[in-house]
Amino acid sequence: MGDERRYDEREVGLILKRVAELHGEEGERGDQRSMSTSEIEEVVGELGISKALVSRAASEVSLRDVRNRPVWWLGGKTDFMFEEVVDGPIDDATLTRMIELLRRQLGDPGELRTEGASRIWSTKQAEGNRWVFFSVVEQGERTTLRLEERAPVDARVAVGGSAGAGGFLGVMSMVPLKALMVKSLLLLSLGPLVLLGATLGWVGGRAYWARQSARRDDQLRRVFAEIITIAREPKPALALVAASGDS
Repeated sequence: MGDERRYDEREVGLILKRVAELHGEEGERGDQRSMSTSEIEEVVGELGISKALVSRAASEVSLRDVRNRPVWWLGGKTDFMFEEVVDGPIDDATLTRMIELLRRQLGDPGELRTEGASRIWSTKQAEGNRWVFFSVVEQGERTTLRLEERAPVDARVAVGGSAGAGGFLGVMSMVPLKALMVKSLLLLSLGPLVLLGATLGWVGGRAYWARQSARRDDQLRRVFAEIITIAREPKPALALVAASGDS
């Protein structure tokens, strides 16, 4: 036991995260159980991890869950958010590579601004139809990277517009019925025809936004994975300093 490897706090966190992912992939529903905040604090306390981090982690997970939750009547998500904490700062050269990746994938030059310890790149609403943010926030020896998109207007326009168009077509369908129905019956059928058209339009719009939401989610997920890969690449300057120190 004396030769058994010991893991630091960061490695323990990564191992626990991966264990949870593997458990979810296996789908062992019989072993699943919920835990309260106090129970989680007890577990991390036994591992020597500060209990104060539990509250912070729980709030961040809750935020991501709310922001990434699909809206039923719209058929998909209206907000997308991906976040990761990496070791060390992000230098200007690395940030430039990340932004160039975003520009290439999203087709928008965007703009970069600095707000205190945060550097934020965002698409230009005036020139495009997508509102995407990428933020880099340095906190001591760690940096939080977050990529998010907000699309509630796009979703409502897609679904609401489709429902409205369906209702209009329902009204227009009365035109060929004029020759077949008396005026009183035609007026009575107006409401059901509009409702039917709007319902069919809503179903079609909902299906359309479900596809659009899935496409955007997949695109942002892939882009963020590449960003994390760039962030975790060894820094040439640091490697050179280490090599000179060894010599």
